[in-house]
This record gives sequence, structure tokens and C-alpha cells, in this order.
Amino acid sequence: MFKNLSVVLVAIALSFTSSMVRAEDHPAQKMVVESITTMLDVLKNDGDKIQADSEYLQSRVDELIVPNLDFNTMTKLAVGKFWRKADADQKVELVVEFKTLLLNTYTGALAEYSGESINFEPFRPEDREDRAVVRSTFSQSGGSDVPVVYKLRDKDGWSIYDIEVNSISLVTSYRSAFSNEIDKGGIAGLIETLKERNNRS
Repeated sequence: MFKNLSVVLVAIALSFTSSMVRAEDHPAQKMVVESITTMLDVLKNDGDKIQADSEYLQSRVDELIVPNLDFNTMTKLAVGKFWRKADADQKVELVVEFKTLLLNTYTGALAEYSGESINFEPFRPEDREDRAVVRSTFSQSGGSDVPVVYKLRDKDGWSIYDIEVNSISLVTSYRSAFSNEIDKGGIAGLIETLKERNNRS
């Protein structure tokens, strides 16, 4: 149900090398590039620690990547029209479980790092000052290049609320599966399915 190539590609893309950040670049672009570069340094330099301690990589993800992701908006977009039907407690549970699902996938993909690269395009301003798009190209060894686009908003600081891989949105790619689960068991059914999936990870 939740196995999604775009999620894996996004997870991998978040961890690879980038072009240099110029002084005139937008703060949203700087944030994305710097967090990716720092995460790459961990993968390149801390391989022994990652192998020796199963929790080390997750701790660095929590430190370097998690603060830059807007899980509330991600979850709201993934649940779509059904978000309004969830009560306050269910919304909290949905965010927690979706966050866990994404991070489990992300951390697992980081462990497969093998030197791929991602190059960033020059920043292009959006119509709204509180929105930003960071565009990049993911270069696969022996494969075709894949466009990866990070969408951010400024709400007390810039944060990523969606990522597109090959024009496929990370959050909306879950919407159909989530809708099917809600049709079968309501919001509570979706939460239970997410919990079961996360417990197996």
C-alpha cells in the first residue's frame, strides 16, 4: 500500500552532495543545500558509527533534517479533504504516524548511499514572498537524471512542506491510498493502518 518509489527517491535525494551556495541565494535555498550537505558529511565520514550503532543515523536525521520539514502541512495535504473530519486528537495521531512512516523510509534509504549526487539550479523567486521552490537534479549512477523539487513556505522560518520527484508529489502520492483506508475504516482505520505499518519497520 505505502511502498512508493518517489518517497525512496526523495529520501535518497535529501542526503546527497550539492552545488555551492552563493551569497545572493535565497534563504530557503541555503537551508535546503546546507542541510543536505551536512547530512552527506555524516554519511561520508561516520560510516563506522552508523554500522556500529543502529540509532546513530536516526539521531543525526532528527538533528539535521527533521527541523526543516513541516510534517503538519505534509500530513494535511496527504489526508486531503478528510482532514476536516478528524478531531483534534486524531490530527495529532495522524501527524505522528505519518512522520514516523516518512522518517523510517528516509533513514532506510540513507543506509543505501553509494555516492550519487544532486545539483541545484539557481533560485527563481515565486509570486508569493512566503513561498519558495528549490529545484535540483538527482544523478543516478548508470541511470537517467531525475528532477527533484523542494517546496517550502515561510512560517516563523522556512520549512519544506512537499517534495516532487519526476513531477510526482510526495504528499499527494499518498492521498489515494489514504482515501481508500478512510473509506474502509474511517480516520481511525487509517491511523491503525499507519501504526501497524510503522510497528513492522
